[in-house]
Amino acid sequence: MTQLRMGGEKVMEIDYREFANFIKEKGIVIVESKCHDPSSGWTGKNMYVRDAKGFLNEDGTYSEKPTRGTIDLSENGYCFDTRFIGGNYDKIKEFYSLNKLSTFKDFSAWIQSVTVKAESNGDYK
Repeated sequence: MTQLRMGGEKVMEIDYREFANFIKEKGIVIVESKCHDPSSGWTGKNMYVRDAKGFLNEDGTYSEKPTRGTIDLSENGYCFDTRFIGGNYDKIKEFYSLNKLSTFKDFSAWIQSVTVKAESNGDYK
C-alpha cells in the first residue's frame, strides 16, 4: 500500500506490528552507530540490521562489520522515518528469501518471482 505526502512524495505504508514480529522471529537486533557528515555538520545514527550470523547486506550476504551495503533502517544515518522503513522491510525480507535458496527448486521459485513477462508487442509487465 502506498500513500502520498504533501508534495506528491510516495511513501510505502507498512504494518508496523507485522514488521516488529518479523524482527523478533528472525532474532534481529538493531545496532546503532554514530555518524557525522563533515561537509554539512550533520550528526546522526546509522541503525544497522544484524542477526546471530552477522550484519545483513543488501546483496544477500553477511558481514562481520557494517559495510557500504549493510541494510540500514535509517537509510543513511539521518533519515529514520516513514519514508524508508517500508523499503527497508522489503530489503530484509528479500535478504532472508535469498538465504533460503539451497536447492534448484528454491532457486526456480525465486527466479519466477522476479521474472518479467514479455507481451506479444514487446512490452514488459
